[in-house]
Amino acid sequence: MRMAATNNNQYTAEAAQYTYETEAVEEPQYYTQAPQANSQSWVAAALFAAAAATGAAFMAMRNKVSSGYEAIREDPEAVFGQMGRTAGVAATSMALAGAASAASLTYDEIQSLSYMEMKGTGLSNTCPIIADSSESKLNLRAGNYKINNMCLEPSSFQVKVPSPDGKTVTDFEKTKLMTRLTYTLDGIRADLAVGGDGSWKIKEIDGIDYAATTVQLAGGERVPFLFTVKNLAASGDAGQFLGQFDVASYRGATFLDPKGRGAATGYDNAVALPAASDTEELAKENTKNIAGSVGTIAFKVAKVNTETGEVAGVFESIQPSDTDLGSKVPKDIKTAGVWYGQISPA
Repeated sequence: MRMAATNNNQYTAEAAQYTYETEAVEEPQYYTQAPQANSQSWVAAALFAAAAATGAAFMAMRNKVSSGYEAIREDPEAVFGQMGRTAGVAATSMALAGAASAASLTYDEIQSLSYMEMKGTGLSNTCPIIADSSESKLNLRAGNYKINNMCLEPSSFQVKVPSPDGKTVTDFEKTKLMTRLTYTLDGIRADLAVGGDGSWKIKEIDGIDYAATTVQLAGGERVPFLFTVKNLAASGDAGQFLGQFDVASYRGATFLDPKGRGAATGYDNAVALPAASDTEELAKENTKNIAGSVGTIAFKVAKVNTETGEVAGVFESIQPSDTDLGSKVPKDIKTAGVWYGQISPA
């Protein structure tokens, strides 16, 4: 019995050690000290040291981004709210120019990195920048063009919480992001039609054009929403353009709530309350609604490269949050950040 107890304690200690080691490697890290090499593991130690050096180099490159560019990423709505169009574009262009000289994370350079070089750096959640250019407007002849590799990188999420009485006007509140670095939209394709008067009309085609995101208010309430530009239809000119997009339901028709109710499957009502299923209080919980809604977005062009057709700037969108399949009133979500795209003839 004593030997069995000793073995059990040994197994428990080994299981705890395995759990600790498993949890410790979930987050990718770059260590400064490689494991000690012996006659059987010198190859692994050498590879570990090389990976650590590569990761540290790219993390250092990422941290070299200029303070002006970081400021525009952290508070891009200042370009929309507190500045005029000319001043806003000039300030953003200067910030992007500073970032280009400091970090040089252009599209070609990002594409040249391997998976191991990108892993754990956060670069996959960022949009490319434009380097070696001081132009802020792309002059295109009338005709049809296409936009490729369009990217939207949010920098801030704000939520407008309705007042309790429903009459008081409330402002957007700052939030804490609860989602990991998976909220950037990328690889978006769109059609661009340029008119004889210089007008632009943009129609989104496809791409990674939605990302499930959750933010938390100061009081602890969490607000999920689907950050998206699905079916974007925008118009404007080479300096700025505005448009609308579709916001799909956060959950699909086959999703079942904790009581097994869904839009296309599941129970029609809570099984424990069949007699009260038609009451007004439970109707919104029993009747699931997967209808979508509409959001609006504004783009400003801050920097272009006429040789490569690259454009970059800032954006600001307002869209509704999740309604829990129609049982909750949606909140307005204001998202602001930077964007990037490549324009070429169709």
